Amino acid sequence: MNRRDFLYAGAGVALTGGAMAALDRRSHPMAAPDASPPAYSVIPVVGDGRWIWTEPPDGETGYLEPRPYDLSVGIKLEGTGDAGGVTSTTAAPLDYPEQKIESVKIETIGCQARLRRLADGAGQLVLTAAEIAKGQVVSAVARYRLTLYKQYHGYGADNFPAKQKIPPDVRKQYLQDSPGIQTRSKQVRQLTAELTSGTPKHPWEQVKSFADWVPKHIKPQIGSYTSVTAALDDLRGDCEEMAGVFVALCRAIGVPARLVWIPNHTWAEFFLVDHKNQGHWIPAHTACYSWFGWNGAHELVLQKGDRVQLPEKRKLVRLLADWTQWSGAEPRSQYTAELTPQPNEPGGDPGPGARRKDEKGEWKVVGGHPLDRLVRR
Repeated sequence: MNRRDFLYAGAGVALTGGAMAALDRRSHPMAAPDASPPAYSVIPVVGDGRWIWTEPPDGETGYLEPRPYDLSVGIKLEGTGDAGGVTSTTAAPLDYPEQKIESVKIETIGCQARLRRLADGAGQLVLTAAEIAKGQVVSAVARYRLTLYKQYHGYGADNFPAKQKIPPDVRKQYLQDSPGIQTRSKQVRQLTAELTSGTPKHPWEQVKSFADWVPKHIKPQIGSYTSVTAALDDLRGDCEEMAGVFVALCRAIGVPARLVWIPNHTWAEFFLVDHKNQGHWIPAHTACYSWFGWNGAHELVLQKGDRVQLPEKRKLVRLLADWTQWSGAEPRSQYTAELTPQPNEPGGDPGPGARRKDEKGEWKVVGGHPLDRLVRR
């Protein structure tokens, strides 16, 4: 009996609108050498001031401007011969303060399916089928209604004490190395010492210096993910390397940080405790958008964090990938996802930003809204 694992070649752009991308494709035995990178939005987005903020709002703070969306996330398998013990997974979104799941319904044909949470910020749609015959098609689709928010809290150094008391569970999960994020490397330690030597000792100011340094010194270059050490050696990388460098620098000074994955893009969040001992995850953008401490666009979050334990593979991965396991004849696999803006009121403008995941795993902008030209790639 032949038992194999299959990593979809397009998993890299991952449910950043759809399936999330990537174990390191270069090291995976089934990875396609020309697979699309998991994230690549590096061109600055200016925005129009309304749908995409150009500056924070005046007089408002919190999670602002709710926009409703429909989202579908699916898996379709077609038998090429007799196969058994089939399991297939794709990334699925979770609830966050800036992303509320109003409802979700799973539709299946010829299989069973469920949603599962693997970690604090990582979820999957899981399809299982005892058998698939030649020519048989099985599928599972999770249909969501979501509300996405922009966020601006007016945070600054005054909101947080210089001496931080980080909760043990946050320290354990978000101060360690992750696959491809080498927090303790020589390059990271040297750069951290250089950047913090002339800045105030307050963690907000130190983290801000990291966020300023990355886009000024790392040349944007689209490509498959390398690592934080490679990005610092070569001073180049796409949004994933740029955000990864920021995360490594934060962790090196004891500030918890993590990657945030959205369709075709990655940014970071860092964690600080306020004067009332309440913890806050704060966004930091090092590519595409230039915001520090706030988000001025409605973006679908596919995963938060970069240390996810895969039950089937017993290993940590940085980012969830589309994945199918079977015995017998390899089924054809297709992973789908589509994000569709909805109007806030009947007859209203749904706005730009419709996306559909293609066969390579890339989330294409597919709407006909006149402002789709402003939406990042």
